[in-house]
Amino acid sequence: MGLQINIGAGASQIPGFVNVDIAAHADVSLDLNESPLPFDDDSVDLAFSYHTLEHIENYLFALGEIHRVLKHGAPFLVGLPYVSLTYWHQVNPYHLHDFNEDSFDFFDPAKLQGSAVEEESGRSAITFTKVFHRFHYMGGAHLLPPPLKGWARVHLLNTVRKIDFGLLAVKEGSPVHGDPRLLKAEFDRLLASRRPYGASGPPRPPAPPSMRQRVRRARRWWQGND
Repeated sequence: MGLQINIGAGASQIPGFVNVDIAAHADVSLDLNESPLPFDDDSVDLAFSYHTLEHIENYLFALGEIHRVLKHGAPFLVGLPYVSLTYWHQVNPYHLHDFNEDSFDFFDPAKLQGSAVEEESGRSAITFTKVFHRFHYMGGAHLLPPPLKGWARVHLLNTVRKIDFGLLAVKEGSPVHGDPRLLKAEFDRLLASRRPYGASGPPRPPAPPSMRQRVRRARRWWQGND
């Protein structure tokens, strides 16, 4: 695969990607509130972003830049906090935007694009097709049957901690299609491949988890942070 970018790398990087962040240690250091990405139009094969877009005040500009550099049909894999999470999202002064399963439908002409008078903002050309979204439920919501999960997600707070998306950039007006299973697997692979800056050599194979690690993992799953 050709050029791949990690938007909002923070303290971690994805090997083989161009890691973009406001921090000085990133491969490309810039403020995506106002600075365009230093890549040509239609030059990026894949973009990944994990819990970054909610921090960017000029969200439409940033999303427009990501769309501009992606090739037609290229994936944009995104992880974000869920709108109804109060503990770590609504009370966080650095989280500036809310997201739920419908957020990217406003950029899909087959769904909600055109319903928000985008022409006035100059951003009507941002077009994505959503291939999947995936909820990370919290606590007892894990154990509910699907209809009750849907009811709880709409009517209760702190049912879902975060949400993942698999999007495809649409550039030429022709339809694009993706396999949800493959995009979910790629999202999980990229998330697991993030490493601190300065780490050298290939990652060590994981050792068998200890009992304490198993308990921590179960606690993370229960809290929706798997």
